[in-house]
Amino acid sequence: MKLLLLVCVGGAIGSGIRYGTDRALLAALPQHAAAFPWATLAVNFAGCLVAGLAYGFVTREGFKYGPELKVLIVTGLCGGLTTFSAFALQTLQVAPGKAIANVLASLVGGLALAWLGLWLSTPPTT
Repeated sequence: MKLLLLVCVGGAIGSGIRYGTDRALLAALPQHAAAFPWATLAVNFAGCLVAGLAYGFVTREGFKYGPELKVLIVTGLCGGLTTFSAFALQTLQVAPGKAIANVLASLVGGLALAWLGLWLSTPPTT
C-alpha cells in the first residue's frame, strides 16, 4: 500500500508539471509555433533524463531507499510527467512533415537523454 501511495503522489506531481509546462509554452510561443507539440516534446525529454538519473541512483548497491524512490520518481513522477499517449495522438494530428520531425526528435532525444542520465548517475569504475 505504501508503494502505491508513493506512485500516486509522484504521478500527481508529474501530471501537474506536465500541465503547467503545456500552459506556459502555449502562452509563450507564437500561435504558428503552437501547432507543434513543443510541451509534449519537452516533458518527454525531461522525463527521460529524470528517469535515467533516478534509476541509475536508486539501483546502486546499498542505496537505502531504492525501492521507495524508484516507484515515487520513475513510476510515479515520470509516469505522470511523460506523455507518450499525448505524443501519439498529437503526432497523428499534425502535418506529415511535422509528425515525422516529432517522432524522430522524440526518439533520438529521449534515448540520448536517458543514456546521459544513466551515464551521469553511474559512478566511475576504478
